[in-house]
Amino acid sequence: MGFKSRVATRTPTRLKDEILDFRAAWDKKTSCLKLGDYLKFVQFSDSMLLLVKGTDPKMFNILTQAAVCLMQTALEKGFPIKGAIAQGIFYFNEKKQVYFGQPLVDASLLHDQLKFYGIAVHNTAEQTIKAYHGNLRPYTKTPIYIEKGKVSHYHLCWNTLNQGYKYEDITDTCNKWLDSIEELVSGEPRMYVDRTREILKNDAEEIARQIDQLGKNTMDEESPVEQTI
Repeated sequence: MGFKSRVATRTPTRLKDEILDFRAAWDKKTSCLKLGDYLKFVQFSDSMLLLVKGTDPKMFNILTQAAVCLMQTALEKGFPIKGAIAQGIFYFNEKKQVYFGQPLVDASLLHDQLKFYGIAVHNTAEQTIKAYHGNLRPYTKTPIYIEKGKVSHYHLCWNTLNQGYKYEDITDTCNKWLDSIEELVSGEPRMYVDRTREILKNDAEEIARQIDQLGKNTMDEESPVEQTI
């Protein structure tokens, strides 16, 4: 999002430094998630690909944490992004740099429909989300913005975990990141900012409601984001 404008308004050296700064922060924050070689990450310009092998609780938790970290790090570094989580058979050859599969197509098509900054869940991955949703995961099925308006859709509540992957409402911090992004854009991109603020507020309230229902003790015992590695 806004990458064309960034390319047009920055010198190649400054843009390179900003991208490298993002990558350094991302690599540092996700170092623990990459233990065991479970998590794969590919970046080409402003396009990024996250992969895990499998859908068991461990892989699901690693992907969830990585996606939360990606959103937070990108926004913190001034790179507003959107994306999608899809599931299926995917060919990944890191050495030869060959990557293809239906999940990439599904995620790309859903990504193109999103009209806010965040990560939505493609229908191919919804059953996995539902299977693990009972123990409180940072996902909700609440309204998000797409091309044709608003629709209830599973999506990642990336503002409800702190950088230690503990449940915490960091919406105020996220809004400060959005403030910085908003100062650099006009017109339609500001609609993205406003919509994102609305979704973050709703997600924080929904996760807080779920926590109240489960009870603090239950959350601490069952929260998967605290027990991944």
